[in-house]
Amino acid sequence: MHFVEAVSVNLLPLTLYLFTQNAFFIGLILAINPIFGFIAQPIVGVLSDRTWTRVGRRAFYFIVAAPIVAVTEVAMPFTTALWLVVVLVVVMQFFADVIIGAHHPLLAEMVPPPQRTFVAGVNLAAAQLGWIVVLFVGMPWVTRYREGHGDELYGLPLYFLAAGVLLVFVMLVAFLLKEKRLDALKPRARLTPGQYIRDFVEHPMLLRLGFVNMLRSLQRTAIAGFVALYATKMLLFEEAEFGQSWGYMPFIALVFALPVSLVMTRLNRQRTLILSFAVMIVCSAIGYIADTPSMLLVAAVCFGLADVLMYTGHATLCTDYFVRGMIGQQATTMNIFYGVGRTVGLVLVGATINYVFDNDYSVIWPISGVLAVVGILVLLGVRDVRHEDARRAGGAPAG
Repeated sequence: MHFVEAVSVNLLPLTLYLFTQNAFFIGLILAINPIFGFIAQPIVGVLSDRTWTRVGRRAFYFIVAAPIVAVTEVAMPFTTALWLVVVLVVVMQFFADVIIGAHHPLLAEMVPPPQRTFVAGVNLAAAQLGWIVVLFVGMPWVTRYREGHGDELYGLPLYFLAAGVLLVFVMLVAFLLKEKRLDALKPRARLTPGQYIRDFVEHPMLLRLGFVNMLRSLQRTAIAGFVALYATKMLLFEEAEFGQSWGYMPFIALVFALPVSLVMTRLNRQRTLILSFAVMIVCSAIGYIADTPSMLLVAAVCFGLADVLMYTGHATLCTDYFVRGMIGQQATTMNIFYGVGRTVGLVLVGATINYVFDNDYSVIWPISGVLAVVGILVLLGVRDVRHEDARRAGGAPAG
């Protein structure tokens, strides 16, 4: 999943740049991903909570959606007009969000609470492997292909590889999930839009964590959505130079994913999330003054470390508040907050770059830093109740 996400984040903006240099238009097209997440993910979350198929509950959606996304990846290098790219992005992102909507509830549903931080770390490490291959192997491959073929069929090797990854590691592996039926649950009220909202907002801590997720997405997207263009169009790096400097971002996450997940069981996750935003502020400061691949590498290290702390802390803290029988529904509602942040980040930051700062992509760094400060302020109202209870019982040290 994250291999394909890394291709969308790092290669798709460069593909769009071949058709338009307007940062606002690029951001608007990239925002198709989270916009469709508002539709696909809640629907998949609710349906997969309430249905069962011969291949399982969530696995069915992986098996259906992955081949469709793979076809769009194969077709992308052959597009000859911007409107064709937009059509492919629409289909690609809708069904990618179907996959995400089915995947996110699995942690809370299939893993016992004491093991969730460790499994979250394993998932994060696997995700970073995908990003590392894209940045360290895929982007240099794109450079070599462009040197031999020009802009014709731009990015073909990496797009094709993404399609293969989807078919093997999403579709085929989904048959091995071995999901179990849930025990009979008490009848629930008919799900209306109003009830859907009440099922989430009646849990105040989930609502606060939702706003944290939105701010996390905003400040993260301000950088990740445009850093490839910042590096290649302003710092004039080759795709290979960008990949091999920014590629340390997922490498750091890979190295620290399991250690952090093991330590996280004894930490106050609210304080860990605050630390994550603080590290992102440091990342923003370094990125703003970067003018060489080595300086961008340092920013990438900070970004990767912040990502590990945020992902592991937020993902596991949310599972403490999800309600059994509504895990898919509430997990995908949490994703909506992330999608809102990503949409606003791509559109607003793209517009700011193009119309306010005359295509100066360096503005992504101060924007992200300010949003990280706001995130810290919101986190002051969040509590890690499980850690507090364990501390009172003598089972955990102060985090």
